[in-house]
Amino acid sequence: MFWIDLIIGLVLMLLAWGVYRNPNLINPYGGMSPERKALVDIDNLKWVLAITMAVAGGLLIIAALLSAFKVIDETASGFVAMGICFAMLVPMFIAMHRYNGFGRDRLGQLKSEKTGRGASIAALVITGFSLVFVIVLLLFSNQTPKIEVGEENLSISGMYGRDIPLSEIVSVELLEKMPPVAIRTNGSSTGKANKGHFKLKSGEKCMMFISNKGPYIEIRTTDNLYYINSDTEEKTLEILSEIKAKAPLPSSVSNRGD
Repeated sequence: MFWIDLIIGLVLMLLAWGVYRNPNLINPYGGMSPERKALVDIDNLKWVLAITMAVAGGLLIIAALLSAFKVIDETASGFVAMGICFAMLVPMFIAMHRYNGFGRDRLGQLKSEKTGRGASIAALVITGFSLVFVIVLLLFSNQTPKIEVGEENLSISGMYGRDIPLSEIVSVELLEKMPPVAIRTNGSSTGKANKGHFKLKSGEKCMMFISNKGPYIEIRTTDNLYYINSDTEEKTLEILSEIKAKAPLPSSVSNRGD
């Protein structure tokens, strides 16, 4: 994510400079006839687009650096990048509508003021919904998963949630520290919680549903490895006790972690 944010940020900065120096790069301005170009307020248009791309590019570079220095993690950096990219659409849509001939007919005549306001409102609504979606997704991914031990399944709700049949559990162990992780293959990793698919430095693949404060429960099934916990030690120990009480564990492992 560091390199992606950094490269996109640098590209936006370069485009900002290019658009300001050569307005013909702006679409559809570059393909307009000289008569139609005369209707465009190109000085204001290129200034708004250049400033918007330069600011967005700079913010992406800052997000990349914060991720590199572990101030924020990669998932948070990704959400920040999405938010920046969506947010930059607002001034771009408004500028293109106001200065670049959107709201004019094919002859260059201004359409009704009502039509112009409608286009601006539509652009703002679409961008607003996009930003709300990014914020909700960030908040949802940062929630501690809800874990319940039923009669047949260990149920984990929320993002990447699943049901683990108790009959398939072969061992349960309480850990004070998590084994070192090599990479997140398909999951969410924020400052508060890790969820989804990960690969350990030992080479084992696993799924995590954990807050970043221990202890942790290691669960091995016939074909998968899981790490779970709750937001408090008391709740984590309670989950462990319920799993041991309801899962048909072999006697040789039923007391591990006690």
